Amino acid sequence: MLRRAKCAVVRLQQRALYMGETAKYAVLSVMGPHAGEEEEEIFLRKRTDIIKCGQTFWLIRSHSAKPDMVQSLCLAAAKAGCTPVCLFVEPSTHGGAVPTKSSRAASEYSPDLTTWQHLPVGLSPVTGHITPGVCALVFDHLMIDEAKRIDLWDYSDFFDSKQPVIFRQGVSTVCGVAGNTRSNPRRMKSNVRRVVAVGVLKKPYAVWLR
Repeated sequence: MLRRAKCAVVRLQQRALYMGETAKYAVLSVMGPHAGEEEEEIFLRKRTDIIKCGQTFWLIRSHSAKPDMVQSLCLAAAKAGCTPVCLFVEPSTHGGAVPTKSSRAASEYSPDLTTWQHLPVGLSPVTGHITPGVCALVFDHLMIDEAKRIDLWDYSDFFDSKQPVIFRQGVSTVCGVAGNTRSNPRRMKSNVRRVVAVGVLKKPYAVWLR
């Protein structure tokens, strides 16, 4: 059983790495510490969720990546024959991402704010600052990929292809699509980032929590 589980993780890693390297449609998210957990602890817990439950939920708070927005990107990706991914990238400076201080657990999720369901049995706690409007991305593959770098100038805003992707306070997660924004004066200065991890988005792709 353990050997099968390890093999499954390897297959998921290989697929996720490939998806990350060829990602045309991507949610880009700055990775930061969460309620006292280190990166390795978080990813181990989330990857265990995938093995046990077939999916995991990753809490985010960003004005530019609400569930309906992420769902729009993922549907466009599916229509184009692409697999949407989330690329977790390092902050522009060490300690640049503010740690999440709250660790209250969510109990229900909804893809549309109308129908609510209990989080899957066996899923590890989905914790954070659980307030109205808080969201989560849904993955069925997740891997750590510390050797990879991406150039943010290779992505434009999914909702306005003439604009670059931009991280700022309150917007640590954005929806991007492949596009050259090198000549845009609003482009981010710290454009080359290490990829901390790659997650493959699974229907319903993103949900609200409570």
